[in-house]
This record gives sequence, structure tokens and C-alpha cells, in this order.
Amino acid sequence: MRLKRSAPFSGRYPGLCSKVSWLAGAFLLCLPGGVVQGAETNTNRAPTQVVLPQSVFATEGAGKDPFFPNSKRRIKRDDSGKQPVIRDFSNLLKLTGIAGGVRPIATINNLTFAVGEEQEVKVDGGKVKIRVIEIREKSVVIAIEKQSQPIELKLRDVNLKFGE
Repeated sequence: MRLKRSAPFSGRYPGLCSKVSWLAGAFLLCLPGGVVQGAETNTNRAPTQVVLPQSVFATEGAGKDPFFPNSKRRIKRDDSGKQPVIRDFSNLLKLTGIAGGVRPIATINNLTFAVGEEQEVKVDGGKVKIRVIEIREKSVVIAIEKQSQPIELKLRDVNLKFGE
């Protein structure tokens, strides 16, 4: 059984198809944008120097932040004439106990302190750092952070009545 060739001119002109295909291939290579263009070739590689534009945002002046319209960070504050508010934490600190001995210990707001120790104590308005200067028989002298004068906390006398 003999197979028919698919090319229409292959029977009559045996070498013509191969010559035409070679000529067509050579012609396509010489077209602009083909593979052969001289020394220059096109690649998908990024250029060696990439220049990125610098973004500039104007934050001065009036106007709202488009992403956070309720933000107060763009409003200028005048803090030049104001003194910082120093809160008196002495009424929030409570001396609850004193243990004497060679090295006395005082309990202030459920935290134990020895002479010279410094800790942060929780109070209603947040935390305050205190340092114990002296432990006496019925009182403690402490220094509170950001306050110039030391404060004396006294132990409260509680008389419990039994049998009433």
C-alpha cells in the first residue's frame, strides 16, 4: 500500500518544496524584529540601572488625612508655655505593713520593698515608680518619680475590738 504525499507539488516538482521552505525561512530571519539584527538583541532582562521616582507627600498645612480622617496628628499643638502636670500619687499609695529586723521590709500597695529598692507600683491612674529611702518604726520615707520632695507614708493604727 502506498501513501499519498500531502504536499500538492511534491509529485511533479520533487525538489521545489524544500527550496521554497528554505527561502521562506531565510526571508523571515531577515525581517525587522527577527533574530538577526546585528549585535543588538532584545531580552526580557531588566535594565542595569533602575531609577525609581521619589514620592513626595505634603503633610504641612491644613487638610484631612484621606486614610484617617479623624486623626489628630496633623493638628499643630502649642506646648511652649505649658508646664507638665505632675500628679500627686501619695494619697493612692498605702503602707500596709512593716517587718523589722536586720534588714527591715515595708509593704506598699501589696509590694515588698527594702531600703534602696525601686519598683513600679500600680495605682488608679496607671503606674508610678517609687524608691524607698528609709524605713522607720511606723512609717516609710519614699521618693516618687518626677517629684522633687520625698514623702512619708505612715502606718495606720487599726484597733480591732474582739468580743463585742
